[in-house]
Amino acid sequence: MGFFSSFTRPGKSEQTNLKDEIDIMDAINAHVHWKIRLESYLNGTSEEKLDPKIICRDDQCKLGKWLHGPALKYFRDSDVGYRTLRDDHAKFHVIASNVVTNAQANNMAAAKVLMSGEYMRASRKVVRDLTELSKQTPT
Repeated sequence: MGFFSSFTRPGKSEQTNLKDEIDIMDAINAHVHWKIRLESYLNGTSEEKLDPKIICRDDQCKLGKWLHGPALKYFRDSDVGYRTLRDDHAKFHVIASNVVTNAQANNMAAAKVLMSGEYMRASRKVVRDLTELSKQTPT
């Protein structure tokens, strides 16, 4: 079993509700899409106005809103898997925000170093955590 095996096992009807509340594949795709958004921003082809003060908040995206709200019906803060996902997700947002902050300060070298290092590691961790959650959540 993965590290999400320590989660409280919801009953059958609660499992159905969990699947109705959060689409794990959508959350994975949204985090993968951040790379494309940030790369476009860094190379100047993005039309987006990215605000690092918003990006750094892990409770603004769909996954973050779920983690800080409805997920608490299923998982305790003491659950290692939940805490790992929540913490990795928060770090991801801080690093993504730092990429944008560096780009806005015209420090493209630092932004690119973050993208190829810390950002990629943080992104992979969130995807791994979500993949583990999907394995522990019956279809």
